[in-house]
Amino acid sequence: MQSQNQFALFGNAQVNEPEQNSEIKKKRDDFATEIRSKDRNAIINNKRLAQNNQNTSIQEQLSLIPQTLPFDIQQALKTQQEVLTKRTFTFEDFSDILQKIYSTDVIQLHYGVTGLRKMLSVESGAPIQQVIDANLVPKLIEIIQKEQIPQLVLEAAWALTNVASGTTQQTQSIIDKGGIYLFVKLLSSQYRDIAEQAVWAIGNIAGDCTQYRDLILRVGGVDPLITIIQNAQNKNTIKHCTWSLSNLCRGKPIPEFKYVKNALPVFCKVIIDETDPEVLTDACWAMSYLSDGDNSRLQTVIDSQVVPTLIKLLDHSSLQLVIPTLRILGNVVTGDEQQTTYVLNQGLLNKILKLLSHEKKAIRRETCWTISNITAGSSNQVSQVVRDGAILEKLFTLMTTDVEEIVRESTWAIANSTKNGSNSDIQLLVQKGLFNVFKHLLEGEDTQTMTVVLEALFNVLKRGDQDFQDDNYYLTNLEQMGVIRRIEELQKHHNQNVYQKCFNILEQYYEAESEL
Repeated sequence: MQSQNQFALFGNAQVNEPEQNSEIKKKRDDFATEIRSKDRNAIINNKRLAQNNQNTSIQEQLSLIPQTLPFDIQQALKTQQEVLTKRTFTFEDFSDILQKIYSTDVIQLHYGVTGLRKMLSVESGAPIQQVIDANLVPKLIEIIQKEQIPQLVLEAAWALTNVASGTTQQTQSIIDKGGIYLFVKLLSSQYRDIAEQAVWAIGNIAGDCTQYRDLILRVGGVDPLITIIQNAQNKNTIKHCTWSLSNLCRGKPIPEFKYVKNALPVFCKVIIDETDPEVLTDACWAMSYLSDGDNSRLQTVIDSQVVPTLIKLLDHSSLQLVIPTLRILGNVVTGDEQQTTYVLNQGLLNKILKLLSHEKKAIRRETCWTISNITAGSSNQVSQVVRDGAILEKLFTLMTTDVEEIVRESTWAIANSTKNGSNSDIQLLVQKGLFNVFKHLLEGEDTQTMTVVLEALFNVLKRGDQDFQDDNYYLTNLEQMGVIRRIEELQKHHNQNVYQKCFNILEQYYEAESEL
């Protein structure tokens, strides 16, 4: 029964506007957590330095000097390789190295290329620009293309990898000379060391910007990396390839799925099998992008049996690992009822309270977003959240005390439950103080949160029509609390969405006196 109170309705509103499904199972907003550029670059640079300082054993390098060479040349190269391994090069040696790189004598060439690689392998102050200015990039590419001596190919590829660790403009100098095609080809080299060097180059180039990433994808850079991971004989190879493949799957705009779809099950297996936090972090960040899609992608994640491992990783001490792990799970619960239920049955809610209380804002935000996708699901799924007293109390606390973006996300988590929750769940929410929390939020300034609250109130009032046929208890309660009066005031709000939601409620439940 409608109340006989009268409230003025302002404006020419369109009532009963259709709801968009995207408001319920909502995808990531632009303000979603990202690796900040500075942090991301620091991570990538650390990995480049690890590569630059790697020590390939002499025994491994010997196979890169073919026995088809004259015996005296073989011996001279082996001896020189041992000497150069122990030698340090500085920029003072640059002119000598430059001269030797252009020598027609293979021993001199080997000396020059190896010396240049070592010069570029310092932690800071590498003469990348000087190498470019000396027009050595096309020379190094020429050495690789000739494929005369594998050891020279390795050293030249290594040097170019370090050039690619510089600025975007410096990396462009390699791309302009066909470096991407070259490195993708080297991924399939029969020499393990050369292939793994190409892995690092591809990772550096892809990690520079999405334009370079997409160039690598279009020339088929993913499948050779997958092959290397699947045939890896040691943990370091898996670590390096996971990082490189991850860089091909990350970034915005996200890559076209057709180029990276084969990587999805590979990352799932890495997450299940590996324990190195760095490897897991790279795999999970890539998965957080790859799992953001239609239900068929989500089913691939579920079928891989990786979900139980992901839930365990929520207890990890590394923030950089927990965030993407939580985002993957948040993506999966955007799926259909069966997919969401599967994740809940693996114990996701057992981890939620701790994450809602995390000191890091990013974790709290991701957790609220994940819950909002659960409460946008079936009635049973809503009940699992609403009837967990500790989770419900914590969400109410976040809605009234946290920073704006957490308030907004936690409000979505509760508001979604008013759409598909059972009538008894709605009653429980009201009993636990839902209206007090909503009243507080309507006194705020965030229009997004206000809009969500008003829509949720309308949902609750419609449930009240079902539960209380003669007199809508929820409406009476809201009147006594002054919430209806506040809704009338908000009709004058400058935001059209806020106004529209207010109009919908007042037009539905009160005899209106139009002031038009």
